[in-house]
Amino acid sequence: MKKTERHKDTKDIRNGKILESLQGSVDDFEQEGSAGGERSGETDFFDPSVPMMKNRKFFFAVGIIILILSVVGLISTVRFTVSAVRDLANQTALKNEFAEFIYPAVITDSPAFDKAENAPTSVVINAAIWRIILSGNTEKYENDGSYMTISEIDVESSAVSLFGFGVAIQHQSVGSGSNMFEYNASGKTYNVPVETERITYWPRIVEISNVGELFTLKVEYMAPIMGMPGEKEELEPQKTMIYTVSRTSASMTLNSIAYNPEDGPNAW
Repeated sequence: MKKTERHKDTKDIRNGKILESLQGSVDDFEQEGSAGGERSGETDFFDPSVPMMKNRKFFFAVGIIILILSVVGLISTVRFTVSAVRDLANQTALKNEFAEFIYPAVITDSPAFDKAENAPTSVVINAAIWRIILSGNTEKYENDGSYMTISEIDVESSAVSLFGFGVAIQHQSVGSGSNMFEYNASGKTYNVPVETERITYWPRIVEISNVGELFTLKVEYMAPIMGMPGEKEELEPQKTMIYTVSRTSASMTLNSIAYNPEDGPNAW
């Protein structure tokens, strides 16, 4: 009886160990399965925030690029506008500078000439005296209330400033009527009316082109209003002439005056 019980106990112990071994294998399998399931879940689980985050980053990058391009475009537009305004201002200032310089030749209604040396002497003297008058610096000349006395040396200097050193000067009386500039050979002076009438033209420069220091001007001759230059853009020019002027940092020189080729050969 004891032998049988001992055998039974041994058998029960053996069976228990087998069950424990099997139970351990089952537990390990379940744990592995559970772990594998979690890993599989981590891989296969769809998270909608992931593509959303990617889209946000993409749109944010696109937005930054658009913003940068907008800023660059704005800067370019501002620079272009400023440059255009500056160019327009510079062109206007240059037109005014040339208009003031050629005004004495325009007011005398000079005929065409291909170079200053061929300009009529009467035109040279007339324009030279008008240059002195238009400068406004006439207080230094003696006058009797009706006429002022200008030396021929000042007239020559004015002529050179306008036409250059190559111009020929032969002193003589020029002009007519209230704008008569009478030459006094004995005193080597000109008697010039204190009050002159600007009854011919004033210049309006509409085009400027240049090759180096040589500038070509398209000049419209505008009729004065009540004897004074006008500035109304609606006024029609009486005629158009082409001037060439040499311009350096120190001076300007009137080289030639020509008829406008657009008006045709028989315009004048």
